[in-house]
Amino acid sequence: MKLKKLDIDLHDTEKVSELIYETDTGLFNFFFGNKENSAKKIDKLVLAGHNTLGHERIMVVDPGDHQVQGILVYSCGQEAEKMDELKVLRQNLNLYDVFKFAMMEWWDGHFLADLKDGDFYLACVSVAEEARGQGIGTFILEQAIEIAQSRGFKRAVLDVDLDNKGAYKLYERFGFTAFNKNSIPWIFGEKGVFNMEFLLEK
Repeated sequence: MKLKKLDIDLHDTEKVSELIYETDTGLFNFFFGNKENSAKKIDKLVLAGHNTLGHERIMVVDPGDHQVQGILVYSCGQEAEKMDELKVLRQNLNLYDVFKFAMMEWWDGHFLADLKDGDFYLACVSVAEEARGQGIGTFILEQAIEIAQSRGFKRAVLDVDLDNKGAYKLYERFGFTAFNKNSIPWIFGEKGVFNMEFLLEK
């Protein structure tokens, strides 16, 4: 089992897109209706590259036969702010879908962690349903930390939904700590995320 850079000629990008969808089903369903429709839109962006979901920023857990057991979508520091995301969206999606993705980014901007140049951001961590319970989530985190350390980053950062208690406990056991809570009042409670960090400097 290895964490490899996504190869769009070898790996199943549709499977990758479905796993990205699984990291925020509520938001994707709100804008695109269901898993199938959402994954199709995501797949276009994965294949296009040069955007926050582009193939250059995706690593996959590959047991050796090019199957995808899990994914890591990452970014380095403030690089996402330097990309012309809107241009890529316009080139690959219809105007209505461009608007939807722009609204999703606006929504995420209210909750996701503010990143600095020394941050390695774990944007999406997801494990295929058939591969769960095998320690793959922990393996992805271990590999992500190794990558971040080898590249000289100061901390690894991720966000987890307030209601995703299972993921929160996994990250906490691994060594991530919540440094901020971004939320708004919502029906029967609140909606938002915990911003979590893993300090890499000794």
